[in-house]
Amino acid sequence: MNVFTAAQMRDFDREATEKYGIPSIVLMENAALRVVEFLEAKFGDLNEVRVAIFVGKGGNGGDGLAVARLLGKSTNFTIFAACDEDDFRGDARTNLQAVREWVKWIPRDLKRHDSRFFDSFDVHVDAILGTGFRGEISDSRILSALDFLGHYTAPIVAVDLPSGLDADSGAAHPLTPFCNFTVTLAAPKRGLFTRDGLLRSGEIWVGDIGAMATQWNEIFADVQTMGHLQNPWMERRALDAHKGTAGRVLIIGGSFGMSGAPALAAKAALKVGAGLCAAAISERILPIFASSILEATSHALPCDADGFLLENAIEKLESLWENVGAVALGPGIGRTPETQKLVAQIVEKCPQPLLIDADALHALPPIFEAVKTRKADTILTPHAGEAGVLLGTGAREINENRFESAQEIAEKYGAICVLKGPRTLVASPEEGGISVNLSGNPGMATGGSGDVLTGTIAGLLAQMNHASDAATLGVFLHGVAGDLAFETLGNGLVAGDILENLPRALKEIETRKPEKINGRLRKLFRGASFKEKGASGV
Repeated sequence: MNVFTAAQMRDFDREATEKYGIPSIVLMENAALRVVEFLEAKFGDLNEVRVAIFVGKGGNGGDGLAVARLLGKSTNFTIFAACDEDDFRGDARTNLQAVREWVKWIPRDLKRHDSRFFDSFDVHVDAILGTGFRGEISDSRILSALDFLGHYTAPIVAVDLPSGLDADSGAAHPLTPFCNFTVTLAAPKRGLFTRDGLLRSGEIWVGDIGAMATQWNEIFADVQTMGHLQNPWMERRALDAHKGTAGRVLIIGGSFGMSGAPALAAKAALKVGAGLCAAAISERILPIFASSILEATSHALPCDADGFLLENAIEKLESLWENVGAVALGPGIGRTPETQKLVAQIVEKCPQPLLIDADALHALPPIFEAVKTRKADTILTPHAGEAGVLLGTGAREINENRFESAQEIAEKYGAICVLKGPRTLVASPEEGGISVNLSGNPGMATGGSGDVLTGTIAGLLAQMNHASDAATLGVFLHGVAGDLAFETLGNGLVAGDILENLPRALKEIETRKPEKINGRLRKLFRGASFKEKGASGV
């Protein structure tokens, strides 16, 4: 799914007004219509629902005032304004004129004993702060309003994004409410899918307001809403198909104590439809590998006494990868000086599409130019710690700047970057080409899950021959398989459970349709985890 920064959203609004002649008040009206449509669909007859609408002085507050006007006199609602009447300007003030009689002005000395204002409402609408918010909140009435929202059990519906959430970084003010729903307007914002935004946004719906008419379909034309699945590999195989035409994968890795990693990757490649999978692994663990997976072939590579691969393994590898469609390098490979030299040799000499994961990623910073100049596609699949190694920083810095970090890795290494973690990101070397995955759940935070992802992407890559599609679809499919496992196993699922659900996930995504209220208001796909306040981990 494509997401946008606050600056991009301002540009879209400006273009709608200046280029296409759409008055800004029409955009505000459309935003309010989407929120009202959502309220009616989610809470039923609004004549029987008490609605509290919290508004601030800016455009987000104007959206809230327009919502109140559209609810009309027959609906039992009250507007709580965290500002003075004179603070409203432009379109917001126009809407204020129509609803002034329903407004209660929150006093500056509001205390919690004033809870009688709020405790009888069935739903709270948060329209206090929007995409313009940055940093601290000094206004006592805004702080009071946010504090009240955090102490009541009625569902909270955020307009565009939860108040106090940075639209770009996902950092939130401590009083930013934990919303049950967010109706984000025109397009998804980055901050909803990273840092505090993960836990405070709830269920996310996207409402078309007419500012991005040409982009609306592009936002949803991806694997997360199944529109991207019209690929030849998804079609029924020809009657004369055979294993050699269904995609060939080579897995390189393994060491003492890590034989399971290449085994999980190999099984995943086969489970997503690859016709053949071979593993080139340490000769000392080959018997263990061969006994754990009957469907894959295996090739012994020279290793040291501890089972780690040696640099001269490159000689055998050059003959093994001649006819494969994808090579996955790294599962269980280790980080000895010899293995790191071998990784550098593979990067330099492998002519096939190459996925690099796990310990193999640690060998890349000194040879980033060699990675960047590879003729075949490259996919890197780091978690936050490994991403820190790739950029010479730490996991904390990566997690605080996930979008920027994923894009920087993609550009530095000339590769597709799959930055694993809560809401896994897929970035391409072209600036701004970031997709956010919305499948998956916290139960997937288990050892071996990343190896299954490696094999899933490699298996798809061997069939699709398109690195970006294989990475994006692989991440999504992996998450759907995890969601299916989570339905019955919860947090007790293990990597093998994700693996076993991959074929079922393939069938599931062929038929699954996006949930929508109408053609202008669609729910972003999320998996089983969003019955909780959690996010996926790989």
